[in-house]
Parts: sequence; C-alpha cells; structure tokens
Amino acid sequence: MLPTFVRLSKASRRPLTPKRGNKDYYKGTRQAFLPGGLRTGAPGKHVVGGKAKYRLLDDKVRVFVAPPIEEILSSPLKPYVSVTANLKPKEAQVVWGRFPNSRGLSAEHFLQMARERTSEELRSAEEANKPTVSWSQRLLSGTTDTTTAPTVADTPTPPQKVILEEIPTSTSQMTAEKTP
Repeated sequence: MLPTFVRLSKASRRPLTPKRGNKDYYKGTRQAFLPGGLRTGAPGKHVVGGKAKYRLLDDKVRVFVAPPIEEILSSPLKPYVSVTANLKPKEAQVVWGRFPNSRGLSAEHFLQMARERTSEELRSAEEANKPTVSWSQRLLSGTTDTTTAPTVADTPTPPQKVILEEIPTSTSQMTAEKTP
C-alpha cells in the first residue's frame, strides 16, 4: 500500500526537538519569548513586508551596563595597549630595567651595541683565520717540540719579489731565456 500525499507532505512532519536531534542539537528553553524573561535568543523578528526584513525589538536586545568611569579609571587593571598606563617606579624598573633609557632603546644605544657586536665578531673571525704553522716551517725554525707550535712571527719567511713579465706571444719568445 502506498502512503498518501498528506502523509508525505512537510506539514505532517513533527518539528525537530533536542530529543529527536543529534547530540549537538540544542534548541534552548525559549525563555526570551516569555514576558519579563531573560534576554536570550534572537534580538528581533523577521518581517515579511516592508523594506527592512529584520526588526530589532528593544526588549530582546542584550545590553551591557558599564561601571562608572571613575571606577574604571581607578581600577588597577589596564588594557595591554594602554598609552596612559602610569607605572610606579618599581614596576617601571621591572619592565624597563634592562634598557638604559626610561622607555627602551635609544638610537645612540642601539648604534653603540651594534658597533660592539660587529667588533667582537671581527675579532673572533680574525682569531679563527690565523695561519697555522706547517711541519716544514717548524723544522726550518729549529723547534722540535710538537706540543707548542711556533707562532707565525717566530718563523723566518724569505723575502718575496714580485716580478711582472710580459706574456710571450710566440713560441720563439717562450723558448728564449729571460734574465731578470
């Protein structure tokens, strides 16, 4: 037997309740619709006619009542980004104590720190790039102790002359002897 059209229509279906819905479906207790009830639920109603399709109802709009301004200003709680946050000297020492200026790094201090760091890096790079003394230089200098290597200043270095010569262009010039 086939079900009738009335049985298949949406009008005959019961509304969905939290008991019939899944575990995350909660409809609420509908207290906003009771007179004098809590301001929960939607703050207005949908309107079919007219320009505005949604009308706010003043009774249902949620309102926050702020404390008096004197109480807010005298409160020890301040917003994180407050410009007017006045710190006591002890609090300022905790926050700004690492810096030389009362409000952080000044341009002069930053430049001085950058120069010091650069000079330290250059010194460490120079120490790392010191030339090592080879075993042949050790033999030439006359030291046989292997535990202490001689420094570069202790080893004699022969004088070097730089001779600039012309590049030969022909094979006859290559074979000819040149006297310096």
